[in-house]
Formats: sequence, structure tokens, C-alpha cells
Amino acid sequence: MGARQLQARLARELVQQYPERAADVLERVAVQEGARLLRQFPVGEAAAAVRAMAPNAAAASLAAVDPERAAAITAKLEPDVASALLRRIDEAARGAILDRLTGAHAQRLRAVLRFPPDTAGALMDPAVLAIPEDLTAREAVSRVRERPKDAHYNVYVVDRTGCLVGVLNLRELFLARPRSLLSEVMKRAPRRLEAEAPSVAIVEHPGWKEVHALPVVDADGRYLGAVRYATLRRLEAELHGRPVAEKDTGEALGELFSAGISAVLDVLAGTAGRGGR
Repeated sequence: MGARQLQARLARELVQQYPERAADVLERVAVQEGARLLRQFPVGEAAAAVRAMAPNAAAASLAAVDPERAAAITAKLEPDVASALLRRIDEAARGAILDRLTGAHAQRLRAVLRFPPDTAGALMDPAVLAIPEDLTAREAVSRVRERPKDAHYNVYVVDRTGCLVGVLNLRELFLARPRSLLSEVMKRAPRRLEAEAPSVAIVEHPGWKEVHALPVVDADGRYLGAVRYATLRRLEAELHGRPVAEKDTGEALGELFSAGISAVLDVLAGTAGRGGR
């Protein structure tokens, strides 16, 4: 393996392990140079770097790559992160990216993009699982096993009109008698967020003291998705600044790796035009 190949491999590994440092570098370089780096990185590492970048810089870099590559990177991002970036991209470029996403992912993004920025509807994950109340616990467990990535901590329960009527955590579900209906074992009137609730109301919602996600409903009480705890932490960071421990860690890594990662990223920047997509 030649020196340049070794440096490129090291750069990719650093991006994977320390995406925040890569993000710092990408934010400092010209947009077109950052776009070349995003084309050069494997999709997963490119998404990790974009996720860690400041939104405006990330959106500019994403818009500067071709729509197919941008769509591949966007598909690796959480819906709230992806939608925040797509809102900062002009309508034509945004449409080109959405058109190249797979059906389910595009539907999720379109679902959140229809809400105003920085509201619960815009920040929710519309894929979080909800199950009809007239299913048995056994049937509900089967649904969870079919979609394990969409069931975290809690399972939301809806009636046949789609209105949120209850919640139970996964432990309660798996311990319930298999033939019990969800309506018999769920907790009624769960804490919730209105889709139009602003970010400040999300952060200050008392329900976070009890749960790791809050369901989002429309004006008629229909379930739309859920705001996850990771989104809450991002909102807290935006509204109040990064937690001290995270800031100290970032600064320490910056001192340790800034020069090295900048150097190897410069190697990639110089070869990006010759790299594959």
C-alpha cells in the first residue's frame, strides 16, 4: 500500500472515529472542496461528518455534491437531521434529492418537511412504531420483531382512526399475557406533543422526566410520530450551548487530532476529483 493510499485510509478511519473533527475541517474549507471530500468518503463516514457539522455548512456541502450522492448521504441521516438540512437547500435541489431517495425514506422526510421548522412535527421521527389497540400482545410483539429499529423503549397504541390512546414500554409488552388486548394492558392518556409545538416547548416538556421519547399528535389527536431523546439533546445544545463535558472532550480531541486529520483530509481533498462516488 502506497503512502497516499495509507493516508487516505487513515483519513477515513479518523472520520469514522472522530466525525466532529472531520466536521471542523469541512466547515473551514471552501464549499466545493468540502463537497469533493464528501464524494470521496464512504457514504457512512460522509453522513457522520455531515451530521456533526453546523447545519448551514452541512447543507451547503450537501447541495454542492450531485443529487444521487446527496441522496445516499441523506438516507443515512435521522429524519429530523435530514429535514433540517434539506430546508436550507433551494427547492429544486431539495426536490432532486428527495426524488432519488427510496420510497419509505422519502415519505418520512416529506412528512416532517410539511411542518414549520423547529416544531415537534418537523423534529419527529415518523417511523416510530404505533400499534392498534385491538391487537393482542402476541400480535404486537410480532409487529415489534418485524420493525425492531422503530420500537425504542415504548410502544404507542392507537385506535382504528389513528388517534393516540395509550402507551406501554417494551418490558410490559413482552411480559403481558399473549392473548391480552393492548387496550387492556396499556397506560392511557400518555404525555404528548402537539405537532405545532415550538422547540422551546419541546425542551421544557415535563414528560422527559419519565420517558425517552414523546409522541407527536395533530390537532385531532392522531398519532404522527415521536420526538426521540437524542433530538431533545440536540435541541438543548442549540438553545443552551453544548454540555461542558462534551465541549471539553471536543476541545481535547481538537488539540490532539486537528493537525493530523487536517493533513490527511488535505490528501483526500487533493485526490477527491479522481476518487469514485
